Amino acid sequence: MATGASLWSFALVVGLLTLTPGLDTALVLRTAALGRRARAWGVVLGIQSGTLVWGALTSLGVTALITASHIAYEVLRWAGAAYLLWMAFRLVRDTFRGRAATETPVELTTGADTLPAGWRQGTLTNLLNPKMGAFYVAVLPQFVPPGAITSPRACC
Repeated sequence: MATGASLWSFALVVGLLTLTPGLDTALVLRTAALGRRARAWGVVLGIQSGTLVWGALTSLGVTALITASHIAYEVLRWAGAAYLLWMAFRLVRDTFRGRAATETPVELTTGADTLPAGWRQGTLTNLLNPKMGAFYVAVLPQFVPPGAITSPRACC
């Protein structure tokens, strides 16, 4: 497969996956539905930053190590679960304090409606998802054309 064909195939697959709803889509929609427009844009940029980091880690071979190492994968998985539980705890706590009826949840009002706060939330949500690393390890190599230089040592 030629480099151009690989690039177009990759763009098509990534485009379709981007349009498929998931956790990231739910986070963006929820943030936007609560009227936090700047924060929603920050979440989008954070998710994309996380995606770029996972892509870079894949090209360096780090995600292959995470996928191969049961301990590394479990540590990342539990860190992600702890982060999601922390967000859920804050939402439940604020509901019982009566804030849900009059205000938006604390995680959306902390730092107000700012792009950096949304970026931080989107980036953390994406980076603490070990399925992203496993996905990159499984999908990216399929689009590398045969004979392409994939290692810096191979070219020099």
